[in-house]
Formats: sequence, structure tokens, C-alpha cells
Amino acid sequence: MPTAHEAEISDEVLEEGCYYLSQLGLSDEAIAERFESTPARVERLAKSYSDKLKSGEVVAGDLDKAFWEDVRKEAEGDVKLTFLSDKGFHHSWKSELSRLDGRALMGIFEASKDYVNADPNQKFLDFPPPKGYDPLAMDRELKKALPIIQELLEKAWASEKKAASEP
Repeated sequence: MPTAHEAEISDEVLEEGCYYLSQLGLSDEAIAERFESTPARVERLAKSYSDKLKSGEVVAGDLDKAFWEDVRKEAEGDVKLTFLSDKGFHHSWKSELSRLDGRALMGIFEASKDYVNADPNQKFLDFPPPKGYDPLAMDRELKKALPIIQELLEKAWASEKKAASEP
């Protein structure tokens, strides 16, 4: 019997999610926990979607798989961040940023912090903003990313310092 949470989500979405997440290596138990369902229902939904794929009722797409990969990353605590570098705005997963060295992270941190601390209306002194434009949208995204980048930077510096002190 579906829970109140499941009743809000269509069976088609649950079928697709169960199928792709199981294809990405998550167990039925892990998927059931995330979807607030039972492993037996997850298995049934994944099989139903698999049968629809085989019959041609639905078509597997790269975008669908990429979407569910992103859902999996977010469920595992990875977050997509917007940040600024000397080359402009970028989007990246926290796990991807964690691979950068301290110098690169410091450049990203400083550029993002400088943007957040600047006057948001400065860029519109000569021209009015476009209709419907939210000048604070990027500020909000960067403010959300700054503490995470700072945490990654501190870890990178600590590991670089440790590596430098070892003979």
C-alpha cells in the first residue's frame, strides 16, 4: 500500500526512478528508503519499467539517466554549486571541486567572495536590468557555495601542509 508521500508521486516517475537508480547500483533497500517505500514495491516498479522498455512503450534516454544520476548524487550528499573564477561563472559538483588543489580553490573562493561583497546594482548603473531579471539570484547561489568551498579549501590546505611536512 503506498504511503502518503508516494501518493503524491506518479507511478510512472517512481517506475523510472526505481529502474534507473537500480541500474546505477543502488540496492532495492536503499531506493526504498529514499522513496519511503518497500523493497518489494521498488523491485516491482523497476521490473515494470524494464518491461515497458522491452515492449517499446517507453524509450530510454540519456537525459533520463543523467537526471537520475544527479538525483543519486544529491541523495548521497553531493551538491551542485555555482561559483565564480577568473573565467566567469561555473557549475560543478562538490565532489569535482574537492579534487582541486588549494591554490585553485583559493582563486575560486576569492573571486566568489568578491562578487558577493560587491554592490549588486553596480552593473546596472549604465543600463537598466532586463525585465524579470533577479539581480540577487547569483548572490544567493554564491553565498550557498562559499561555505562549502571554504570547507574544501581548508581540507586541501591541511592535506598539502601534511604532505609538505612529511619527508
